[in-house]
Amino acid sequence: MPHFIEVSHPIEPGMTTYPDLPEPYAEVLVDYEMSRSHYQNQAEFLIASLHLCGNTGTYVDSPLHRFPGATDLAGLPLDRLAHLPAVCVDATGQEGRNIGPELFRGSNLRNRAVLIRSDWSVHWRTPHYFDSHPFLTAEACDLLLENGVLFVGIDSLNIDDIQDPTRPAHTKLLGAGIPICEHMTNLAAVPHEGGFLHAVPIAWKGGASFPVRAYVIDRL
Repeated sequence: MPHFIEVSHPIEPGMTTYPDLPEPYAEVLVDYEMSRSHYQNQAEFLIASLHLCGNTGTYVDSPLHRFPGATDLAGLPLDRLAHLPAVCVDATGQEGRNIGPELFRGSNLRNRAVLIRSDWSVHWRTPHYFDSHPFLTAEACDLLLENGVLFVGIDSLNIDDIQDPTRPAHTKLLGAGIPICEHMTNLAAVPHEGGFLHAVPIAWKGGASFPVRAYVIDRL
């Protein structure tokens, strides 16, 4: 039987993903009691809406997130989002916040999703999550691109240092058409190699970023 490893956070009304972005909220449109009479007391249903910013929970960025007129969520090919051979790289032993190219040397990265485990996700839903988070350097992104990666994810607040307004990781990776996934979790459970990542957002025309229920299959 396949073994599924959840690597995304659940979305809850009122949660904060990133400072100053709106929090999600839910609205019940039809509840069980309201619907019962419509079905002659033989069935009942719940219909609700969820209002959220595209950058909520664990989400994928398309190139449109960084570049006007670039590929949007609907334009991302599924072979960049689903059943991707995954390499999970352990950055927990790194000194400092910046994750450089040396971490990836020696790994087979070509045509793979690269998941960067920092374990920063242990701070999720706490104030510390927004301070001094790990991030990917421009040089690391250059190495990933040279090695032909198809997708890059990280279990941190941002793949870039939020104090750096140039956002080199977003610029380089999205500029090369590589989807980015931020705010991942549970990467300690993902094997270094052998797993397959699924992280598919909705096909939103004109959408730049959207949450995913990301998971890794580590046994087929």
